Amino acid sequence: MSRPKIGVYWAASCGGCDCSLLEVNEQILDVAAAADIVLWPCAIDTKYDDLRAMRDGEMDLVLFNGAIRTSENREMAQLLRRKTRLLAAYGSCAHTGGVIGLANLSDREELFGTVYGEPDRWPSTETEDEGRSLELPRFLERLTPLSETVKVDYIVPGCPPPREIVSRLFSALLYGELPPPGAVFASDKNLCEECPREREHTRITRIVRVHEAEPDPERCLLDQGYVCMGPATRGGCGAVCPAANMPCTGCAGPTSAIEDQGAAMLNTLASLVGTGEEGEDQLAAEDEILAQVADLMGTFYRFSSACSVLGRNHHERR
Repeated sequence: MSRPKIGVYWAASCGGCDCSLLEVNEQILDVAAAADIVLWPCAIDTKYDDLRAMRDGEMDLVLFNGAIRTSENREMAQLLRRKTRLLAAYGSCAHTGGVIGLANLSDREELFGTVYGEPDRWPSTETEDEGRSLELPRFLERLTPLSETVKVDYIVPGCPPPREIVSRLFSALLYGELPPPGAVFASDKNLCEECPREREHTRITRIVRVHEAEPDPERCLLDQGYVCMGPATRGGCGAVCPAANMPCTGCAGPTSAIEDQGAAMLNTLASLVGTGEEGEDQLAAEDEILAQVADLMGTFYRFSSACSVLGRNHHERR
């Protein structure tokens, strides 16, 4: 039996996903012993021409981390799709657009103006100097998850994918037990199902930010007024953030039963908010509590804004 050929590619991302591959400790040595890693830009000097020269479907599995932000990202995603049998969206940016998907709330001109200043300082896609030409990738108008460019076979969620999920993927690869295409290497139950904190279903009377007070490590964070994304987020990580006394931020994305992660969480939070009072002032009081959420998009759509039903149609309170 021939050794499987695997690849790792890094598009629009921070590099944390590449580092997460090493968090499985010595298991990465088992992978290196059992498979040929033929593409990994941060570790192997594979050239574009080498990749183009491969037969279609020559690689068995490619872990693609990062979103599609430039024309190069898009072209590489299309090329890798041809060169591998199985393609995995590895990490939040490839899966749902990730934190960098929040850039879609601004257009190209706003982004370039913030980063580079006046238009005469913006980078040009084509430059010539002394008879030589250089062409830079085009900055696409909108950042998208990998699945909006090519067909994705597997999803490996997280920012970055936690050790438990990465180990599950590697074990399936090493033992020849990769699931049928369409699988997600995480639980389809929400994070609350694996969180050991005690849930009392207490009515929330105020929203607490993490820097304002230290949470009780035994009680549900939502009961204490912290916006924990657990009810709208896939489990599978072992609830590592709540275990560290921090609210879940939603990096694993929604379960299959949820269409829009942010809307689902906002609906959950609204159902828990209450003053215990009756009468015409109740709705106003509840709105006042919800208004304590400082950053609606950054809180409810931190990792999923690029694939939300909102698109760019949002409104922040002034």
